[in-house]
Amino acid sequence: MVSIDYTLILVIINFVILLIILKKLLYKPISKYLRERDQQIKNDLEQAREKRKESERILEDQKQLLFEARQDAKDTREEAITHAKLTSEEIIKGAHKHKKDIIADAQKVISTEVENAKEKIKEEIGQLVVSISEKIIEKKLDSKNDTELIKKIIKTGSKKQKAKRESD
Repeated sequence: MVSIDYTLILVIINFVILLIILKKLLYKPISKYLRERDQQIKNDLEQAREKRKESERILEDQKQLLFEARQDAKDTREEAITHAKLTSEEIIKGAHKHKKDIIADAQKVISTEVENAKEKIKEEIGQLVVSISEKIIEKKLDSKNDTELIKKIIKTGSKKQKAKRESD
């Protein structure tokens, strides 16, 4: 049979005392540390979720800003192209107008020069006719008679030239 002796009772008492000491010294601090650690992990997870939501919001904001910047750049580029086209059209119109002005001025100058040349030719023809006439007649007419003779010769010469041009 089993006999209970005082050493067994002492071992049991020692064991119970050891359990009480372990509970007070180890179990409570360890369980308190585990609870705190568990709470810290929960807090960290919650903060991580919040940070993730905030980073997603910031990412969306950045995407929106990037989209707006691209849209602004596109609008600016289109506006610059439109402005360049308008400016080039204005420059071309100005160049055409300038060209027309130059041509008109040149035509005026040419017309003036042609008229001057015709007058000179008429004068030279008149002088030539007078010189030839003087040699033929061998006498010099006075200046009034010279002028009348020149006008008469020019008129008949002009009529002949017009008739010649019309026949051509």
